[in-house]
Amino acid sequence: MLARLAIDTMEAWLPSDPRIDRVRALAVALSRSAAALDLRLARVCCWIQRHDLRKLGYGSFTTFVRERMCWQPSWQRQLARLLRSDLDLIKKAVQLGLVTLTAAVQAPGRVRPDQQAAWIRSVVAGDPATRDQGAAADDDIDVLVGDDAATVRRARRLARLLLGRPVPDRVADQQILDWFHSGDPPARILEGARAPRPAPDLAPASMPDSLGDQATPLVGPWEEPRDLDHALELADRLMAIRERRRAVLGRLLDQIKDCWLFLDWGHDRFDDFVQVDLDMSVRTAGRLRREGRTLLWFPQVAAAVDRELSLARVEALGRLADTAAQARQWLAVADRVPLGELQRMAADPSDAHRKQRALHKLAAEAPDLVERALAQRQARLDSLHATGAAATETGGSPTGLAGWTADARRLGPPRVGDGPDAPLDRSAIHVTLRVDDPSGPADGRRGADRAVIVPAGLLDAARWLLDHVQPPVERAADRVRQRSDHTCENPECRRRTIKVHVHHVTPRSLGGSDDPDNLCCLCPSCHLRLVHGGFMAIERVEGADVFLYPGRAVVVR
Repeated sequence: MLARLAIDTMEAWLPSDPRIDRVRALAVALSRSAAALDLRLARVCCWIQRHDLRKLGYGSFTTFVRERMCWQPSWQRQLARLLRSDLDLIKKAVQLGLVTLTAAVQAPGRVRPDQQAAWIRSVVAGDPATRDQGAAADDDIDVLVGDDAATVRRARRLARLLLGRPVPDRVADQQILDWFHSGDPPARILEGARAPRPAPDLAPASMPDSLGDQATPLVGPWEEPRDLDHALELADRLMAIRERRRAVLGRLLDQIKDCWLFLDWGHDRFDDFVQVDLDMSVRTAGRLRREGRTLLWFPQVAAAVDRELSLARVEALGRLADTAAQARQWLAVADRVPLGELQRMAADPSDAHRKQRALHKLAAEAPDLVERALAQRQARLDSLHATGAAATETGGSPTGLAGWTADARRLGPPRVGDGPDAPLDRSAIHVTLRVDDPSGPADGRRGADRAVIVPAGLLDAARWLLDHVQPPVERAADRVRQRSDHTCENPECRRRTIKVHVHHVTPRSLGGSDDPDNLCCLCPSCHLRLVHGGFMAIERVEGADVFLYPGRAVVVR
C-alpha cells in the first residue's frame, strides 16, 4: 500500500476509488500507534529522569529530552503527569481505545480517582465540559494589532522570563492577569521569580500492563530498564520506530489536505478530520504536514531521514530551505547544529543564506578550534597540578571548582583511533552562531506584525507589568545579564530566567578578569551542576566559545 501511494497521485483518484478508504484506515492506524508509542517512550523517559544525566552532559531533563531525544519537552511533561497519576481507570480506558490520549492528559489535576468512571462516560458521550478549557468565549477576548499587539508580546516575553520557562501564550496571559489583579508590589513579584522552583515529580510511572497496549505489537511488552545505558537503548529504538511511522503519516496528511479527501469521509474541514478521526490537535497536524511536505519536495531530505535525521530537524529545514539546492546546503550542517539552535534559526529565517554559509565555514574550522581548546585546557590543568594550587572561580572561595581538580574527567569528543594524535570524531563536534540580538523581534518569532487574540483586559495588565516589573540593572553583573537577555549561553540549554548566573570563563585564580569579555551567563543548573560538577567547560579560542561536554563539543562563533 505504501509503495503504491508513493507512485500514484491521489488527485487522480475518483470518489469511488477503494484506495480512499484505505488511506483513511492507514492514517487512523498510524495515529493510534503514534499515541501508544508516545506513552511507551514517555514511560522510559520517566525512568531516565530519576537518574543523574550530568554524565551525559545535560544539566536538566528538559535539555536531555529536546537535544538527545529530539522530542517536545512539553508533551513529555503532559504524558508524565498522566503516567505518574493514580488515575488507573483512565489509563485503562486509553489502552482500550475508549478515551483518546489528548483527552486523557487533561485529567490529572482535574479528576479525582473516585470521579474517573463519570469522567470517562462524559468523554465518550462527547460532553464539552470535559474538553480543555483553555479557550475563552468570544465576548471575553480582545483582538489587538500594531503597537498594542507588540506590547502584549513584550509582556509575554517578560512573563516567561519571570516564570523561568517557555509557557504557552494562554498560560503567560493568565499569569500576567494574576499579577495585575493580585495587588502584590513589584518587588514581591521579582522575589517570587527568584525563589527556588519546586522539585520535579520523580514518582515511578506506571500503566496497567495486564491489559497490554497498542505499542506491544510494534515493540513488544513493557521491559523495565536495567540501567541508564539500557534505558537509552530502549528510548532510541522507540524513537526510531516512532519517527519512521510519523514520516509516513506526515506525507499522508499533506496529500489528504491537498486532495480534499476528508470531504469523502463526511468532514467539512481538514481540522475536523484530524481532531475527530485522528485524536490530534490542529497544531500537531500542521507540524506533521510541514514535515511531510518537506519530505515530498526534497528527496534528499527523505534520504537523510532514512539515515536517522530526526523529523524535528526536518521541520526546521522546511522553514529554512525554499529550493532543492538550499535543502542540500542546509543538510550538510543540519545534524551539526544543536536542535534548539536550529529551531531558533527556523523561527526567524531572515538572512538564512548568510547563516548557512557561516555555519559551513565554522564547521570546517571547528575540529581545529576544539583541538586547541582541549590543549589550552590541558595546559592549565597540568600547571595547576604541578603547583598543587586549588583553582576557584573567583579566587576567594574555599570550595574550588570541580572541573579544575586533579581528578577532573576528560571532556570533549573522542578520538578516532589510538594514540593522542588520532583525529577527533567530527560527528561529535557541533557548531552554531551567536545570537546578535538575544531578545529578538516579538519574542523571536515570525509574524510579529500579526494580530494577537488575548483575554479581555490583558492590554492594561501588560502595560502595568512592563512599567513596574523589570529586572534591576544596577551592578556590572546585572549589565552582563541584560546583555544576554537573561539567557543561558550554553547552546544546548538557552533557558531564560531571572536567576541566571554570571560565570568567569577563565577563573580569576588562573588570571581571569572581571572584564565583560571574560563573563558569560549560565542558568543555575548549567553553572552549578555542569560547570562546577566538572561535566562542562568553556574555552575561548580566537573569538569562538568552545563548550566541552562528555563525549562531544559545540563551537559557538
